[in-house]
Amino acid sequence: MDLDLRKLRYFVAVAERLHFGQAALALHVTQPALSRQIRQLERDLGVVLFSRTSRDVSLTAAGEQFLHDARALLAAGQAAQDRVRRIDAGEHTLTVGFMLGTDVTAALSGFSAGHPDVPIELVRIRWWNQARPLLDGTVDVGFVRLPVDADGLDVLPLYPERLSLVLPARHPLSGEAGIRVADLAGEPILQYADAAPDWAAVWSAGPAPDGAQPVRGPAFRDIEELLGYVRAGRGVALLPEPVAALFPRPDIAYVPAIDVPPGRVALAWDGTRQSRLVTDFVTAARSARRG
Repeated sequence: MDLDLRKLRYFVAVAERLHFGQAALALHVTQPALSRQIRQLERDLGVVLFSRTSRDVSLTAAGEQFLHDARALLAAGQAAQDRVRRIDAGEHTLTVGFMLGTDVTAALSGFSAGHPDVPIELVRIRWWNQARPLLDGTVDVGFVRLPVDADGLDVLPLYPERLSLVLPARHPLSGEAGIRVADLAGEPILQYADAAPDWAAVWSAGPAPDGAQPVRGPAFRDIEELLGYVRAGRGVALLPEPVAALFPRPDIAYVPAIDVPPGRVALAWDGTRQSRLVTDFVTAARSARRG
């Protein structure tokens, strides 16, 4: 079946509000018409997306997953429209994705020196979908952290990053100059929510060299959630040092991790798309890379 973007927008509006009446008002359609569209979408998919009672509306497990995917599809559709309109208008813009704390300055400066009239748009990307915005065209090129699912992507390693262990300031090891993940054996390690297995193995302190598995702590989706869990004593976490430096807290300690290899930042892009601007940006990033 072909997915109808209008039905996707209708679904997202209901899923975000969990109220058909409010969603209908936001969409400027009648509630019966909206309900018919959602029922038709469920028939098209062959799944139930919402649990409905006379009192409330909630997402099913299938609905939760579909909301995640529908948002990405709508974003990709909007990105495609924006790109074709820019091209039709004669505009040439480079969209650069970045992960929090990655150093984009040198590559941007090098590229802009050769292309002073090309606007650059920056779009933040997340650990759970690093590849997707590159493959669906939301961004032209992106600063990612390895490992990344490289299927369909060209990847240029750029520079290493030291990693920090994030602890409560009251932790007995918080004042050390450096500690090992092994020193925290038995303490829960916070998990990167929705991370691919390769990412989780690196960034959630996967099995030790002796095969011992870490204790899995709660999963987090952003840094504020991570810090909240750490402050509450619910677990410890691994972060790149440049990210840790962005979030100083008096009740949080960042201690260098000395028994794990450094992380690595890379530049990634869809090599099947022919773009002079992307090629020139890669050249600028290659010239600026370090380590």
